[in-house]
Amino acid sequence: MAAKKKKQTNGPMDPKKREILEESVQTLTEFIEKFKQFYWTFRRAFLGDPVTTDLERKFLKMKSEVARQHQYLFEQLGENYIGGIVLTDFLRTTVNLEKISKTQDTNYYKVEKHWHEIYMNLEDTLVSIQFKLDQEDQS
Repeated sequence: MAAKKKKQTNGPMDPKKREILEESVQTLTEFIEKFKQFYWTFRRAFLGDPVTTDLERKFLKMKSEVARQHQYLFEQLGENYIGGIVLTDFLRTTVNLEKISKTQDTNYYKVEKHWHEIYMNLEDTLVSIQFKLDQEDQS
């Protein structure tokens, strides 16, 4: 018969760790919104909205902000950042709006599937951190 695993109690969470997790919730929430905006920008280009120089510039700026915030989260969360490493690969596939607008359907849907996988990982990361904070509040 297998022995029951004892519930590990480490006492209260380190205040610095809690502060980092609370800040991460805010940062992740904002990042998820920006990541959704990023998606809708390239989705509209694929669906045929005109790609202007101004829109392309805004897209590249948004892509840069997504990359910067992603790196910040990756460094801040470490192992708590579920699937964080795949976002860098995704950003490489979304070179610019002009290229996305001319992508074949099958290739575009691979990009969209990849975006969705990352989005779900971000949501899972957020829920996981919120759960840790809730567990701490209950103890």
